[in-house]
Amino acid sequence: MFNDHRPGSELDDTATSAANDRLEEILRRVKAAGAEINVDDKTPLFIDFNMEEVQIGDRRVVEFNLNKTDFQITQDIKHMRVAGQGNHRHFEKSPRPMIELKLRKKPESSDQWLSVDIEDMF
Repeated sequence: MFNDHRPGSELDDTATSAANDRLEEILRRVKAAGAEINVDDKTPLFIDFNMEEVQIGDRRVVEFNLNKTDFQITQDIKHMRVAGQGNHRHFEKSPRPMIELKLRKKPESSDQWLSVDIEDMF
């Protein structure tokens, strides 16, 4: 009587696409404010687990300079998660991608990065 189809992968693709669109919108606004993009790298995201490296997703790092302040945006999209307890811990595919977006800044004359709320930047 009822269709129990759940559009899992379509929602996952939409969430990842929306996160990428949000980052691109932030970068567009940063460039419009006169920032110079120095780094824009995308790499696989690995963690150490049981003495081996396991790829759990992707990381994109964007660095730019605006008004003599260096900024770094890090976007992590994780597709795997740790499940179980104790000796039975293992990796499993996450039902939805876990997406983290972080912004840090530091004055050009400093070596210390400080976390910043993205909404406070604009």
